[in-house]
Amino acid sequence: MGKRIFEVQELKEILCVEDKYAKYANFKKRVLLKAQEDIEKHTDIRFTFEEISEFSRSVEKLVFTIHKNKKTVIESDNTNNDTENENESGKENKWHDEIKSFGVSQSVLENQILAEFEEEFVKQTLKFCKDYFKTTSVKQKS
Repeated sequence: MGKRIFEVQELKEILCVEDKYAKYANFKKRVLLKAQEDIEKHTDIRFTFEEISEFSRSVEKLVFTIHKNKKTVIESDNTNNDTENENESGKENKWHDEIKSFGVSQSVLENQILAEFEEEFVKQTLKFCKDYFKTTSVKQKS
């Protein structure tokens, strides 16, 4: 989707942590890798980064590459009993039906939404929409 290059010090300033992590290893562990994990887990994008050391052994620049985050396919464990599978299927049908109530067709749900986003992300987005519409009046344009 894109690339961005930042000097390490510049990135620390942007993130307001320039005084907090003197060692790059701590910055990488506590900020970069944590952000990478959280963004991939909770959004529709992910990123990778490359460390660049031009004039010394220390990392001077970072090249970020942004990618689309594909839906993670989780295969069901066939060792579960039928009752548990029926309960899960019922829960799945319930939130599928809730998404359809917003005017989303079954084919769009399966072929676009669930193919591109993780199930948990879709459920969180659905919850946000339901909560938003509970507290906000929607006005139709005349």
